[in-house]
Amino acid sequence: MRRRTHTLGALIFSFMGYSIWHFLSRVFFLPPNPSLLSSLTAILSMEVKIFFIMIGSSILGGALPDILDPPFTSRHRSFAHSKILLYLFFSIWFASLFILMTSPTFLIWIVYFFILGYISHLVLDSRTPAGLT
Repeated sequence: MRRRTHTLGALIFSFMGYSIWHFLSRVFFLPPNPSLLSSLTAILSMEVKIFFIMIGSSILGGALPDILDPPFTSRHRSFAHSKILLYLFFSIWFASLFILMTSPTFLIWIVYFFILGYISHLVLDSRTPAGLT
């Protein structure tokens, strides 16, 4: 896939990841039955710092596999494009989601969105004929 596709995929995954975090934090830590309108306005009123962390970290995470394994070499699709890394990063993302529930620090936000960007790259590449190694 092309760089533009991976960038767009990373941004879509990061917005979905923020929505998942927001939904779970509303379910577990706020009063029951929040209205749909209040949930949507809270998602749209994301902190500016978190927004820029989300954009930068997810784009970097989405580009890193092709930086580590350049697509124009015979080494492309080695460890940076492996299923093992996909499962490992999915586990780290899941753990960082629960850490964000209890103590949302900027470092955890950076890790959370970086991992989502990397996962998006691997998921998109898994849909190509070459797949993952």
